[in-house]
Parts: sequence; structure tokens; C-alpha cells
Amino acid sequence: MSGGKTITVNGVVATLVRKSVKNVRVTIVPPNGEVRVSAPRFYPETLIRAFLSEKADWIRTHVARVQKDHADEPKRFETGETVRLFGTAYALEVLEGQKKNGVRLAPDRIVLSVRGESTPEKREAVLNGWLRETLKNEIGYLLPLWSERTGLVPSEWTVRDMTSRWGSCNTKTGKITLNLQLVRYPQICLEYVILHELCHLRVHGHGPDFKALLDRFMPDWKARRKLLNGQN
Repeated sequence: MSGGKTITVNGVVATLVRKSVKNVRVTIVPPNGEVRVSAPRFYPETLIRAFLSEKADWIRTHVARVQKDHADEPKRFETGETVRLFGTAYALEVLEGQKKNGVRLAPDRIVLSVRGESTPEKREAVLNGWLRETLKNEIGYLLPLWSERTGLVPSEWTVRDMTSRWGSCNTKTGKITLNLQLVRYPQICLEYVILHELCHLRVHGHGPDFKALLDRFMPDWKARRKLLNGQN
């Protein structure tokens, strides 16, 4: 399928695909509950957004149900699965028996090449390595911009696959750590986490002074946080 356009309505992140269809249709795709919206080619996006807004509660309920039903199903990193990159869902294409391991981003898919026959673990390792470098490149561009805007500069930064938080800041050393999984979310979410951790270089807690910093540099930070955490 086409990578499509990512749109967000009331905290629902959906991939919009234009097709030769008569009506707007929402599909919840297992196993990760990806939301896809099919719409006629020239149907106004304002009406599509209104449709999603009306169906937002239904969508969230069914996304949670699909994710729960498939929670114990391990990804095998096979052709046809979905990989989300900075908020856009791409179909995964796996090419085995290649001369070298690698990943390539095409307009409508992510192509994963592996040497010889491969296991799910090997395919995952190659893909995650590419996702890590892609995220590092994006952070390497965005973090200096936000440091310049705020005057807050970390001593160093790193990327780690974390399960309980989007980022962390060691206020003693000035080191910032960002979650690898941010590579799957829209760029505005990554920017929010970067700013969040930068602000901890000045204010350790999450009290009024901390929130005032966020308000000053990113007035819409609450909306970005809700998008990141899947809240309405």
C-alpha cells in the first residue's frame, strides 16, 4: 500500500490513502492497531477530518481491542508487515539472499535486505539498526536547533530502547537519553521530548517553573504530549 499522508484528529493518528472509492472508510489493521483511512481521490480533507472526529471514540476503542487481541503475537519482520517511521506507516518488503544487509526507504515502502536466509531476530536487528541511525540523524539536526532557541545545551546525548519513559536527563552530568521508539512517532513528538529533556537542565522537577519553560518555548507542548501518549 502507499505510505499515504499522516493526519491527526482528536489524538487519533491515521494514514490517509486516496483511492478510487466512493466513500470514506476507516480500517484498523492488526497487529498494532494502525488506523488507515481510504477516501475518494478528490474528497475534501476537511470532511475527512470531520469524519474522523465523529468516529474518534469508536476508533480508539477498536484500536485498543486489536492491540489487546494481538499483544502476544511476536512480529516476524516479514513482507507485508507495517513499519511506522516518524508517524507514517510503510509496508515492509523483505529481500533475502542479498549481498549485504541494509534498509532502503522507498516512496511507499521500507525495503529490508538481508544476506542469505534469515531469522526474525536477524531481520529485526538490521531494521532496528537502520531506525536507530535514522533517529540519530534527526536528533542531530533538531537538538542543536532547540539548544540555540533555549540556550540549553546537553553535555552529550544518546539513543536507547526504553520501556517506561520517552527520555531522561542526568542533571548531574548534563547527558540526555532519548527513546529509540520515538522514531515511530511524528517529528513534533520528538521535538517535544527533546525540549522536555533540555528544560530539565535548568529545572529538575515538573513543577510550575518547568511548565513555564515549556510554555515559553513550545506553546502547544500539551497537544504534542497527548499525541505522543495517544490521548484525546
